Amino acid sequence: MSKSLGRRAATAATVIALGGLGVVAAQAPASASTFTGSYTCNSILGTQNITVNGTATASPNPTTVGTSTHFTAHIATSLSSPLAINSWSATLTANVSGAQTASFQATGSGGSIPANQAIAADVAGDWTPTAAGTDQISGGNVSIKANVVLVGNITATCTPNSPIPVAETLTVN
Repeated sequence: MSKSLGRRAATAATVIALGGLGVVAAQAPASASTFTGSYTCNSILGTQNITVNGTATASPNPTTVGTSTHFTAHIATSLSSPLAINSWSATLTANVSGAQTASFQATGSGGSIPANQAIAADVAGDWTPTAAGTDQISGGNVSIKANVVLVGNITATCTPNSPIPVAETLTVN
């Protein structure tokens, strides 16, 4: 396997879950918030800067102190994998700031993605606010594991670049 092929495979694995990156937000009754974020991803095969676009929702929003809120995000990128991906999984640490400071995990996984197809991913997680007020939710670090054809398992870690966009504002009563 050439180093170039390995780098492309790492790129494919990295892109899969990146959406979680600038992610996790709250929603009004049936609408989704949009976001764009920039991340730097590292794997044993190198470093890559990527941009992700997505939509995120939370339910319920507004919510009340002590009520579990479910967050989902759909991530899309213009990048495609040069190699087919057999399966993938991602873990995003979503950061909360505002009325309280907290973090929670959003995870996702999926099956095969054909070579040269734009990559999309969905992540979801739950968080229970403990203080009333307004909270901003933004993406934090992401860990991506992908099984890439001809390469095998690849793990990439991604960190958000500044400025980190707020994906959504959650009102807690």
